[in-house]
Amino acid sequence: MALLRNRPVTVVGPVQVQETSPIYTVQYADGTREDTPLKFIQMTDAEFKEFKKTVPNYSHHIRILDDKEHQEIVDSQNPQKILGTQPAAVPAQQPKTAVAPAKTWTML
Repeated sequence: MALLRNRPVTVVGPVQVQETSPIYTVQYADGTREDTPLKFIQMTDAEFKEFKKTVPNYSHHIRILDDKEHQEIVDSQNPQKILGTQPAAVPAQQPKTAVAPAKTWTML
């Protein structure tokens, strides 16, 4: 079964659409590349302005993030920031339950 965004799907067929998002190749920090529709790419305002200078026809496909939202997303994926925001581990406590003493029965 095919997957889309890690969810199982059945491919039904193409959709005839006049306005489609162009496909762009992106490169991750580790050097790997991926082809993705431009509508899935998010940019800060500064990045968007630079992109718009070079490709003005497709700039309407980009979602613009403010600097605060961009930083929150980047921080949410940084292992050091994630570990720094987690509360310190609380030692496990034994549950306080009353246990009745065992009864012994003897037959006479």
